[in-house]
Amino acid sequence: MAQIDELLKMNEYNIYLNANISSERLNELANYLSEENIDLPNYFSLTKFANKFCWNNIILIIKEMEYPQKLRCLSYLFEFLKDINWPVFHEAVSVLVSFNKNDIITYMEKCLQQAYIEEDGMWISGIYMVAQDMDIQPSDFKDDKTFGFFEHGDF
Repeated sequence: MAQIDELLKMNEYNIYLNANISSERLNELANYLSEENIDLPNYFSLTKFANKFCWNNIILIIKEMEYPQKLRCLSYLFEFLKDINWPVFHEAVSVLVSFNKNDIITYMEKCLQQAYIEEDGMWISGIYMVAQDMDIQPSDFKDDKTFGFFEHGDF
């Protein structure tokens, strides 16, 4: 982790302040951040980022990770679905639909239930866009009533 911390101090690797990091640098960071013992919530805490445009660095890093490591990043991808106006929204949808449906359905259901409880219609709609693109049906959820929460979306 010390190596990652040192890299992040350099502008060309600083995912928090630099929205224009080269793909080579992002790929290098993805390799380091893919290690099992890495505390992703520490590095991907949204409050560390100077602006929402820098959040795209998270998406680009996730895209470079091997598939099993990408699964560790579902919480960030679903978080980015909370507002269609965020600069990372459409890219997050694109990455999520690249997953195997069976690998994300449980997490999707959890987020959808949370969005419903929080009465967050925009987040429900963001999740719906992924569900629609992945052809998710009521029977795909453990609780098929969860699918009905999509009716509470904002757009």
